[in-house]
Amino acid sequence: MHDGKAAYLLARCLKELCCNIKIILADAGYRGEVAAKLKKAFGYALEIIASGDKSNGFKPIGKRWIVERTFSWFDNYRRLCRNYEFTFDSAEEMVKLAAIRMLLNKI
Repeated sequence: MHDGKAAYLLARCLKELCCNIKIILADAGYRGEVAAKLKKAFGYALEIIASGDKSNGFKPIGKRWIVERTFSWFDNYRRLCRNYEFTFDSAEEMVKLAAIRMLLNKI
């Protein structure tokens, strides 16, 4: 399933779980019809974080850099660098355990 189609399902789950979310950060693949559909159905505003001019070399992009850095840290954990889990619940628990371990290492 393409991410644009899954965005609607994700927004529906977010609406049930977290009613205080107003803005969703997304990359350029979510602009246009997807953004309008989510705004109309759920009231979420999609803030598109697009990469800038690539001729000047690499430059981190604000909040997107935080998310991508966190995903790269998760790759340091064997159970998260490949899809070893059989269920979504166990995969979610492995992400939680990795996040807890990273936080404890910062203390």
